[in-house]
This record gives sequence, C-alpha cells and structure tokens, in this order.
Amino acid sequence: MSLFKVLSDPNHFFSEKTNNDIDLKVPIAIVLIVGLIGAANAVMIIRTIMETLPEDAAAFAGIGAVFGAFTALIGAFIMRLIYSGIFHAISSTLNGNGKFKRVLEFVAYGFIPSIASSMITLYITARTFSTIDFSIDDPQLLQQTISSDPSMQSVAIIGIIFTMWSANIWIFALIHSRNLSTKNAAITVGVPVGLYILYTAYTLLGA
Repeated sequence: MSLFKVLSDPNHFFSEKTNNDIDLKVPIAIVLIVGLIGAANAVMIIRTIMETLPEDAAAFAGIGAVFGAFTALIGAFIMRLIYSGIFHAISSTLNGNGKFKRVLEFVAYGFIPSIASSMITLYITARTFSTIDFSIDDPQLLQQTISSDPSMQSVAIIGIIFTMWSANIWIFALIHSRNLSTKNAAITVGVPVGLYILYTAYTLLGA
C-alpha cells in the first residue's frame, strides 16, 4: 500500500491497515526521518552560533552540535510517544477501545507531513541565519532579532498548517485504532493539537 494514500485518503488507508498485523517498521522509519532532519537543523543552528564565539568557546561547537543533533533525534520519538499517550488517554474517556501499540503505529503516519515541513524549515532557517549578525553581544536582542524576522515567523505559520494536516490524519488514525466515532476522534485529536496551535500562535504574535 502506497504511503501517499495516507495523505490523500487516510480513512481508506487506516481501514485497510486494521486488517493487517501491527507492524512498526515503517512507522519507526517515518519518525527517524523526521528526527534526522531535525538533527540537521539543530547542527546547523548550533554551529552557526558557535562560530561567532571566541576561539576557546568555539572549540565546544562540535560537542554542542552532537548534543543538539542527538536531542532532536530522540525528541522526534519522544513526541510520537507523547502524542500517542495523550490520544490514548483522552480516547479512553470517550469509550475508545484498541491496543496502545496500534495507536503508536497509526500515529506515526501522521508525522509524514512533518517531513515536508521540517525540510522547508531547514531551508528557511539556513537562508535566514546566513543574513543575521550573530556577533550581537546581547543574547536577548539576538533572540528578538531572530524571532522577529519575517522568514522565521513564516516557519511558525508553516508549522501550524502542517500540524493541522497531521491532525486530519490522526483523526482517522484514532477512528480505526481506537474504534471511535468521527466526533470523538476529532475531540481526542483536537484538544491537544488545538492547545499546541494556540500556544504557537500566541508565541508568534508575541514575537
């Protein structure tokens, strides 16, 4: 079954998947790709910042880059676990019925849009950081300069759009993995995702 089916017709995709045994190989690969792109982004950001520091401090750039990459990579798997756990917990209050392992499998497919958004973010961040003066001594001023840049603000907007796309996939993932009605699946996904989008929008407006 083509992975593109989950993007164009998630209801049919997950309906067919429920007839198969739980298989975590492809879901793990999806999350791994997201994590690797995030790791590349972290390395680029850390190395760019560290190159502006004094020579003795810049010597730690390699360590910082490795730590940042590792954190981003592991973070992708942690986020999958968190989303799956929250969806499973909320759906339990709405008479959801289904194995947590199936939820883990199906939720991972909802991260496919994150692959595209992560690649776009990596490109925009690399282009933007090449124009920012990181020699600014005031860390707060530097942070304001980065967060107020229109290109970096667009990253947050892109993130919201692709998160909504993921949410649509997750609704159908929960319908079939937890035997929920469309309404209850929408509530299960909408509560945590809605809070995340509101927080992101608040942060963006406050930049």
